[in-house]
Amino acid sequence: MKAAFGKVSITPPINNTFPDFFFQIEGVLDEIYARVAILDAGSSPVIIVTLDVLGVGVAEVIDLETALSNKVGISPERIWIAGSHSHSAPILCPIDLYGGFSPYLAGLKARLVSLIVGLIQELQPISVQFGRSTCDFNVNRRRIDENGNCRMAPNPDGIVDKSVPVISCRNEDNILIGVLFSYCCHPTILLGPKISGDYPGWAQLILEEKHDSAVALFLPGVFGNVRPHLDAGDRFRPGTEADAISCGQELAEAVQDGLQNCRNLSIDAIHTWRSKPQLPIDKPLSIDELDHIATQSIESQREDDTSRSWRGGFHIAQRQWVQQVRLEQAENRVSNYRTYTFSRLQLGELNWVGLSGEFFLEYGAYTQQLGDPDTILAFGYTQGCQTYVPTAEALMQGGYEVEAYKRWKQSAPFKPEVEEVVKKAIADLMDCQP
Repeated sequence: MKAAFGKVSITPPINNTFPDFFFQIEGVLDEIYARVAILDAGSSPVIIVTLDVLGVGVAEVIDLETALSNKVGISPERIWIAGSHSHSAPILCPIDLYGGFSPYLAGLKARLVSLIVGLIQELQPISVQFGRSTCDFNVNRRRIDENGNCRMAPNPDGIVDKSVPVISCRNEDNILIGVLFSYCCHPTILLGPKISGDYPGWAQLILEEKHDSAVALFLPGVFGNVRPHLDAGDRFRPGTEADAISCGQELAEAVQDGLQNCRNLSIDAIHTWRSKPQLPIDKPLSIDELDHIATQSIESQREDDTSRSWRGGFHIAQRQWVQQVRLEQAENRVSNYRTYTFSRLQLGELNWVGLSGEFFLEYGAYTQQLGDPDTILAFGYTQGCQTYVPTAEALMQGGYEVEAYKRWKQSAPFKPEVEEVVKKAIADLMDCQP
């Protein structure tokens, strides 16, 4: 087994251009990076890319995959691209009025290609270890009232995953050269005004400072309905820079614990599979309902605090979404599904499953039930950042995540059958054999 690890700064500007953000930038709290792990068990390498960004859109991922595949001759299904989902980092996906394609993305792509081309020449023999730890600053964010309705608030009784899986790679001198780790928690401690990788960014930087020969890669968990437990009674309070740093420190300490309590893995081959399930979408809202949303967005925009720059764009995007759906209806081209990307990577006894969107944690838990929960790792925000995929029950309860499809240019919410379709697609992927 051989590997190489590296990173390159993606702190803007790149190509004299800033990407989109949810806020007006007032400096940099911490540098943000593209990090790469190349793993080679003797056939064709696997490339793992993690980016300190809100997310990478489906088209943007394909653009990056194609550039990397053409340059290094590796199949796209052996290239994993994940965004940390920090809300204080660049937006490289189509949400609200924002998008990913820009001179900034072109420059990021050039830096990434150059980094990977160099790393392929630096592959060295390694041993691989796997361990687990726990971290305790996350909480379910969907509180259901006595009438069965949902609001975004701390729900200590809701599903949550405290585990921190840790994969380490050491060279022939037993020196740590790379560590991959995951945690199930939205990086929403901060929303600017400084650029930041939020808690995942700080965890990576703290680990890299402690182990100066290593690169640390954060892989986002399946945390669509989980966020940091910064509570003020029955609601969440705004996070601070100190919160982001302390949570990053707490996660780094958990990773360190995993490094100290791990076992060796035997890896003879690395297998990969990918599928493109079509998730069923319900019928669009009625014309009256669409008109009401457009009217409401105008009224809300007038009343909103203009200091929150992203809110104005949000209201305009709502009206553009109404325009989009009305045109789709007029031209009889309303889609009844949305395509997602599911990926699987078999690394010895470990199975990684990546889902291309904001999936509820219930799907990650289901994935782990399909085998040994200790060796199945589920990730979100992989090969694309798309709208939330709730469970059938959550679709009935409503709430922010259920309604967020409008922000992602999806014509209508998912049908309740989406849960069955997602679970079958995951099970089919897990059934694949080399």
